Amino acid sequence: MKLDFQQKEHQSQDVLRLENLSVGYQNQQPLIKDLNFSIRSGARIALTGPNGRGKTTLFRTIAGILEPVAGSIHLGASIKLGYMSQEQELLDMSKNALSTILSDAHINETDARSFLHFFLFSGDDALRPVMELSFGERARLKLATLVVQGCNFLLLDEPINHLDIPSRSRFEQALSQFNGTVLAVVHDRYFIQRFASETWILDELGMRLEMGIITE
Repeated sequence: MKLDFQQKEHQSQDVLRLENLSVGYQNQQPLIKDLNFSIRSGARIALTGPNGRGKTTLFRTIAGILEPVAGSIHLGASIKLGYMSQEQELLDMSKNALSTILSDAHINETDARSFLHFFLFSGDDALRPVMELSFGERARLKLATLVVQGCNFLLLDEPINHLDIPSRSRFEQALSQFNGTVLAVVHDRYFIQRFASETWILDELGMRLEMGIITE
C-alpha cells in the first residue's frame, strides 16, 4: 500500500472561512464575538491564549458539535474535518491500535501495521489495549485514525497536554507525517516554534493573528 500523506491536488484553497462568528452557550453571553478569519490550504496554525477564553468552544463549534451563536462557518468543498478533543473520549478503550485502524479503513492487517509504523507503533505496541496506552500513545493513535479516515483538515485541542517532553517529541514526529491543514490549541512555545506557520492569539481583546511564533 502506498501511504500518501500529501495534500490532494483537488483540495480547496479555502479550507475554512469564519464570517461574523460568535460562539458560546444558550442563555449566556458569547465567549467569542464577531470572528472573521480564513484558513488557506496547508496552513499550520497555533491557537493560544488564556484559559477560559473560548478556544475549546470555538473548536466544538467549527466541528459542528455546538451551534454558532451568530454568524457562519464555511468549509471548503473538498474538505474533510477531523477533530481531536482534549479527552480523546472517542477512542474505544476495549480495542487495540491495530483493531482501531482496521475498523476505520478497508485495508488488511499487514497494511494497517505498516500505516501504524508512521505513527510510531511497531511490533507488540499495536496489540496493547487502548486503556493501557499512555496519554502520548493515545494522542498518536487518535491522530492516526483521523489520517486513515481521509481527514485533510485537523482540529487538535491541546494535543500535547499532559505529555512529557519525550512524548511531545514523538507526537510532533507523528504529526510531521501529515501535510494537510492543521489548527491546534497549544501553549508550549517550543512546540509552536517547530510546528506553526502562523499564530492566532485569543485574549480579552478578541482574536488577533501574528505571523511567526510567540516570543513572550
